[in-house]
Amino acid sequence: MNAPSFGDLGGSMDAHRQTLLTVLTILELLILLVVLLRWFDRRYGLRGTGRRIRRGIAGAGRGLAAPVVAFLRLRRGTRVVRERFAGPGPVPAARAAIVSARLALAERDDFWPYLVLLGPDELGVRLAGAGADVPRPAAESAWRVTAPRVWRARRPLPPASGPGGGDPLPIAVGVRARDLVLLDFARCPGIVSVHGAPTPVGRLVSALVAQLAALTDGQGVQRLIVAAEPGDALGTAGVDCLPLPTALAALSQRAAAPAGRTVLVCRRPDPPTAAQLAALVADDPGLLVLVAGYLPGSRWRLRVDLAGRVVAPELLLDADSTPLVRHRRSRRQAAPAAGPAPAWAEEDPPGSAVTAGVSSVPAEPAATDTPRPPVAPAPAGPPRPARSTSPPANDDLIELPHDGQRPMAHSSVEPPGPAGDR
Repeated sequence: MNAPSFGDLGGSMDAHRQTLLTVLTILELLILLVVLLRWFDRRYGLRGTGRRIRRGIAGAGRGLAAPVVAFLRLRRGTRVVRERFAGPGPVPAARAAIVSARLALAERDDFWPYLVLLGPDELGVRLAGAGADVPRPAAESAWRVTAPRVWRARRPLPPASGPGGGDPLPIAVGVRARDLVLLDFARCPGIVSVHGAPTPVGRLVSALVAQLAALTDGQGVQRLIVAAEPGDALGTAGVDCLPLPTALAALSQRAAAPAGRTVLVCRRPDPPTAAQLAALVADDPGLLVLVAGYLPGSRWRLRVDLAGRVVAPELLLDADSTPLVRHRRSRRQAAPAAGPAPAWAEEDPPGSAVTAGVSSVPAEPAATDTPRPPVAPAPAGPPRPARSTSPPANDDLIELPHDGQRPMAHSSVEPPGPAGDR
C-alpha cells in the first residue's frame, strides 16, 4: 500500500475546505469562551452570579404573588378572629389555660405562663422564668411539652382542681397561623408600649382599648382611663377620657389605697411624665399603663410595622394584628347607630384609629306646653376646603430616644415571686 503524498493531502484539504474552516472557527470560539469564563469567574464569580440570578427570579415571583398571599392570609386571619370571638369570646378559654398551666407547674414558683395560643382544637402557653431548667407539666395534667418553654393541650381543658393564683388579664394582640395570640397583661412589668408605624399602632391600641373596655365591671378591670383629649383617636365609648395631668393626679390619690386593677392608656409621654408613671406603677401593683408610642426603658414593647405585624423578640411574639383590627372595624360598622348623627359629624379620616367616638351631643330639652317660635334657617357658610388626601408624615418608623438618651436594655426575665408581683 502506497503512503499518501503531500499532493494527495493538499487535494483532500481543498476538497474539504469549508468543513475545515467551520471546525477551526468553532475551536476558536470555544477557546475565547473559556478565556472569557475564566476572567468572569475571577472578576465576579460564576456561583455568586448564579445565586444572584436565582434570587432575582425568586424575588420577582414572590413580588408578583405577594398581593394574592396577603389577601389569602388576611381572609384566613379574619376567619380565625371571628371564630375565636364567637360566643363567650377568647378570654374565658385563655384564663382557663393560664390557671391550668399554673396548677401544672406544681411548686415551681419561678416559672409562669404569660402568653396563650388559642387554636380551634388545641391551645398552648409560653412560659417565662428565671430558672435554667424548664419544668415539665405534672403527670396528671393535660399539658405536654412541644417546644422549649411551650406547652400544648387539647381543648376543652378539665376543670381546675384548685386556685390558680392571681387574676389573669389575657388580651388578644394578633393571629399566628390558626392560633389567636393573647398576652396576659397581668404579668407585664407595669408598662406596655406599642410603637412603630403610627397608623397601625393607633389601630392596634384602639383594638386593645376596646377589649379592655369589655373587661370592665368585674371582668378583670375595675377602671379604664384613657388619657386623651376629646376627639382623640384613643378615646372610646364607655370609658373615662381625661387629660393626662388629671389622670395622673387621680392615680396619685389611688396609690394611697389601691383596690382592684386600673388601666391607664395614654400617648407617648415626655421624660418627666414617664418617670412619674414609673413611680406610680412601682408603688401600685394594681396599676397597668398602655402607652401608644415609643417609650425608652419599657420592658414589654410591641413593635408594629406598616403591614400590621406585631413583633416582640423578648416575648417570643410574632403575630399579625391586621385581622384583629379588621374584625373590630367590621363590628363597629355593623353595630346599629344610637340615633341620627348631628349635622356637624364627619366621617373618620382615612387611616384613623378611632374605635368609637365620644358622644358630645347635648341632651334634648324637656318638652313644654309653650310652642316654640319658628327658627329661621342659618345662612349657608363659605364652602369648606377640600380635605387633603396626602398621607400623614410617618416619623415614628425611626425610633429615637428622648433627650439624646440611649434606650435602656432590660432582660425579659422577671425575678421569681408570687403571681401578680412585678
